[in-house]
Amino acid sequence: MRLSRAEHEYDKALSTGDPSDFARALSPLRQALTVTPLEHPDGVWCRLSLATVQTVIFKTTTDLAALNEAIALLTDLTRALPRGDETRKTALVNLADALAARYGFLTEPADLMRAVDSIKEALAAQPHDAMLLSNLCTLLHDRYRHTSDPADLDEAVDAGERVVDFAPPKARYRHAALANLGGARLSRYRIHGHLDDLDVAIALLQQAIEPLSPDMADHVAVLDKLAEAWRDRFKARGDPADLDRAIDSYRLVTQGQAANRTADSLTGLGICLSIRARSTGSAQDLDEAIATWRTAAATPGQARMRFMAAALAATNRSEQGRPAEALEDYATATGLLPLLAWRGLDRPTREGLLQQSAGLGPEAAASAIAAGEPERAVELLEQGRSVLWGQLLDTRTDLTALREAHPGIATRLGRLAARLDKPSEDPDDRRQVADEWDRLLAHVRALEGFAHFLLPTPFAQLSQAAASGPVVIVNVSRFRCDALVVGADGVQVIPLPALTYEDAAQRATQCLAAVERLTHGGHGAARQAIFACLEWMWEVCAGEVLDALGHTSSPSVPQGDWPRIWWSATGPLTYLPLHAAGYHDPDDERCGDAVLDRVMSSYTPNLRALIHAMRPDPATPGAEGLLIAAVPTALPYAPAASALPAAAAEADLLKTHFTGPCTTLIGAEATRSSVIRAMPTHPYIHFACHGGQNLSDPSSSALYLYDAPLRLTDLITLDLEPAELAVLLACETALGGLVLPDEAVHLGAAFHVIGYRQVVATLWSVSDRTAPVVAVSVCKNPRNAAEAVHHTTRHLRDQHQDDPMAWVPYLHIGS
Repeated sequence: MRLSRAEHEYDKALSTGDPSDFARALSPLRQALTVTPLEHPDGVWCRLSLATVQTVIFKTTTDLAALNEAIALLTDLTRALPRGDETRKTALVNLADALAARYGFLTEPADLMRAVDSIKEALAAQPHDAMLLSNLCTLLHDRYRHTSDPADLDEAVDAGERVVDFAPPKARYRHAALANLGGARLSRYRIHGHLDDLDVAIALLQQAIEPLSPDMADHVAVLDKLAEAWRDRFKARGDPADLDRAIDSYRLVTQGQAANRTADSLTGLGICLSIRARSTGSAQDLDEAIATWRTAAATPGQARMRFMAAALAATNRSEQGRPAEALEDYATATGLLPLLAWRGLDRPTREGLLQQSAGLGPEAAASAIAAGEPERAVELLEQGRSVLWGQLLDTRTDLTALREAHPGIATRLGRLAARLDKPSEDPDDRRQVADEWDRLLAHVRALEGFAHFLLPTPFAQLSQAAASGPVVIVNVSRFRCDALVVGADGVQVIPLPALTYEDAAQRATQCLAAVERLTHGGHGAARQAIFACLEWMWEVCAGEVLDALGHTSSPSVPQGDWPRIWWSATGPLTYLPLHAAGYHDPDDERCGDAVLDRVMSSYTPNLRALIHAMRPDPATPGAEGLLIAAVPTALPYAPAASALPAAAAEADLLKTHFTGPCTTLIGAEATRSSVIRAMPTHPYIHFACHGGQNLSDPSSSALYLYDAPLRLTDLITLDLEPAELAVLLACETALGGLVLPDEAVHLGAAFHVIGYRQVVATLWSVSDRTAPVVAVSVCKNPRNAAEAVHHTTRHLRDQHQDDPMAWVPYLHIGS
């Protein structure tokens, strides 16, 4: 009975294609599955049918849980059925379709790779199957978009041309083959710029759409691709008729059934309208573009496209000088960041997706400042930057209140947090954990008193970061630059009219180039370039801030009573040493016009990290152990890491000055595993070894231990309590990547977020002459490393007035 009802509902859904009929088929199919094992004659049918229904449900509702179940069912079938079985081929084809759908939604590369492998395996038995070749063309085209490997695209074009050759002229799937080949030729045009590829793509897409009625889903998909091709040809040839054709095509897509109104097509229509507005000056077109983007941002679909739409609406309103209207669009875009960089994706994928958000947080803050809402500016900036560190802090949140009210839920959440922090080689496992986290989080927020649990932090809580002194957020955007001084009672806005994004980017590039020259033996002009940058920062930013805060001269106070501020820069300024801004050449006769001579500086990647560092101390009395990891020898696995003979002497020196127990791991003892094992029992840690920072791939930054690097990705799996101070005097341990400056992806931030209240790190390369001096000073005063770094840096500056590399790179992060 159960099986017959399931067959009836399933056949009805297939015949009507109505999404509601597929939804009605779900329950009887589930019931049939419970009484039909795989070995049953209908066991395979039940699983294939349920997977088909769940895939269709996802495509109409974006219910990811439904798609995940379909993929799990099909994966089990492909593993259970023997090779050569016709049903296994069907399962492989359906699995490829489901995986491709999930890739389109989450952009998880592993899904795309599995989909290609599944289709290729299905094709192995029937290499001339035109439908499978058409699917392969589509998947290889998608893989090209991920890999940027032209070989994938050439293979896609080859598969598409074979389909067109094999498919009978009146075959029902021929239009799909033409459309797939047209899409691949369009992409190849975008690589090489050959207009014949573009013209052929348009001709193929026009052929593909001819036999399709306007109410068919395939018609909409081809029309959408054709609109892209018209837009590309307008850009290539400048013919306004092509742009009008693109707009007309997008309108037909977006004005049809609600199911056809995808975020992709709406965003494309908005882009075309904005292009026409710029070329004709039409305010009506631009207003329609912004309205269309706003609709796209609210339309279910890919987070990537919804985010892009919201960001486009926001930036266009900002460029019009309408910050109050832009503000809500910026809020929408920042609210989509958790979906864009969803926890279920691996870290490299999340970093890649976040590249779309570069500069969003500062632009949102600039819009809020212009609208007269400085506290909201701080909130949006907190949401729009350090997203990855924010996710890590979410998993390390204090669960005390939840544990008191709902101990079982708190325990489950804590276990999931621990699993989320650990990288998983299995994408399915990672997604399942993230799904469970999201479901449990929604359940917690439904409980009385926990409606705002782990939601964006309001300013009232963020202001706690200023409990020990003001936090100066230097906001650098294309529209305006300001310092937001966060205090316990609110936000003071200090406009910085002489600072521009373009100048900051140029100065950062020049300064880093000068540092590189000095590191490799340069002198003279390179040193002057650095001093010029320090003076520029004083004039356009640091001096303005300190004057406004009343720090107008050097304090005549004892060493421990200096005023203190925290810097939190954005954009290009993250690469520059604000703590060292000022005039340091005695010949300049600008005594006291330097940050070092007016205040004691620390840094924080964001406000939440600083609040986390100020949490109540769980350390037990006597937990004062120092771990020293020193690697004086050359390292075969890192040829650039030459021997550091002074590292062993530095370790001995630190043991002499540290007033507490020490554990020293030197040379062969300082292995990656031994250091990781020792870290939880030592609240203080000092590394005397090489470090490496890859500016294009900052997550690969590492400290080079004896047998293997201790990478940033290794550190984020750790949760250390108590952890007081990490001293990282290797090179560039506080320098983030070039692509995501506002994410603060560097070792200093990693040590800070995993539990160390204080981190002493370096912005640039450091000198063997001065690093031990800083190390000993910090070792003597580990509870107040900021003070130790400040006064030692001033001393080194006075000793090495002509050498900025001797003292500028050292900085303090944290409380």
